[in-house]
Amino acid sequence: TRALQDALPSSTAELAMVSLVVAMLTAVVVWLIGALALLNLCQVSANEVARQEARGDRAAVARAERDAPAGATVTRRHEGGATVVEVGAQARFGGPFTWPVRARAAVLDEGGRR
Repeated sequence: TRALQDALPSSTAELAMVSLVVAMLTAVVVWLIGALALLNLCQVSANEVARQEARGDRAAVARAERDAPAGATVTRRHEGGATVVEVGAQARFGGPFTWPVRARAAVLDEGGRR
């Protein structure tokens, strides 16, 4: 029993360290899932804005831009008969930790629009 009692304090310290590492890894995985979800929302918004812009539907473009993730920037331009839209946002991980997320969509203009 003496050997078991001598082993307990170090086992407790090791368990505490492992618990901290597991908690940190869990937080990172949750943040990564959130960043991927934000990237998906940006891609959906870029696709929708590009599609409506290529059709020339200004009202639908305005609605699609409003549906972009909060704080996202939407950039539209025309390149060689196609509408190109980029939607960018910042994936935040508490405090000052951010990661830029950007999605791009290109759609051919309909009916020879420019």
